[in-house]
Amino acid sequence: MLFLAAFSILVAVSGVFYAFTLRQLMLDMGVLKILPLAVVSVIIFLFTVIYYLQTAFTDPGVLQKEIPEDTENDLRSPLFKYVVIRNTSIRLKFCETCQFYRPPRTSHCSVCNRCVENFDHHCPWVNNCVGKRNYKFFFCFLTCLNLHILLTLSICILRCATVQPLWSDIASLIVAVFCVISLVPVLGLLSFHIVLIRLGLTTNEKVTHKYTSSDNPFTEGCARNLLYMLCRPKPLRYEGYKELCKTKPRLALVKTKGKGYKLQEQDNVSEYSLQVENTDV
Repeated sequence: MLFLAAFSILVAVSGVFYAFTLRQLMLDMGVLKILPLAVVSVIIFLFTVIYYLQTAFTDPGVLQKEIPEDTENDLRSPLFKYVVIRNTSIRLKFCETCQFYRPPRTSHCSVCNRCVENFDHHCPWVNNCVGKRNYKFFFCFLTCLNLHILLTLSICILRCATVQPLWSDIASLIVAVFCVISLVPVLGLLSFHIVLIRLGLTTNEKVTHKYTSSDNPFTEGCARNLLYMLCRPKPLRYEGYKELCKTKPRLALVKTKGKGYKLQEQDNVSEYSLQVENTDV
């Protein structure tokens, strides 16, 4: 419901802006003077919509649930296992719902009832979790949305400055007020995620105080964190995560050079264990 409401508001307010404010400004000041500004505005709006839909409909990095095995002794798996990444002990918790040990940075979303890799948060405005596979789209959406709001507000102010009296252009006034109200939380959210990228943390890790700036094994510094987030290809979807571990007893989750993980055959890995090694591959 919130997803449809947010998308409808975004399209409706932008539609009013283009149909009334921008159109009238082009008539008053000349098409050639306003056309470049209009083209830039439309491009930013289109990218905002595209990134919004990509965030909403992209698999965030879901690890498939496993069917509990029937055992005669009804033995329960240990609740925690520990691995060491860059001299930092990482606790892997056994998920009772999904029936496997969660890989590093993975968390179970209580809303979606599924484990998501690099879980950041569940966003009701996109009706989806934000995780490893769609965080880039979410960040780009926030960036484009802020640019769209700022540009729309600037054009509305320019339009209101050219009309007398002010209330004669009620459409521009309404759009400008809406932009001012929405800019504060949206800009604040973007600033918060810029800080998270600088620290190499997710929202979940920041809120739960999981790592400090000195013991976070997943950060590479502000510039490299940003480049890794924006420039890496979209990770592949996981299918049958635990089945792979059963069919290939020597399979392990290995740390890659780009701070990601991939499944790779290793020696001395038991059938039900998860090993994380800090090696470059």
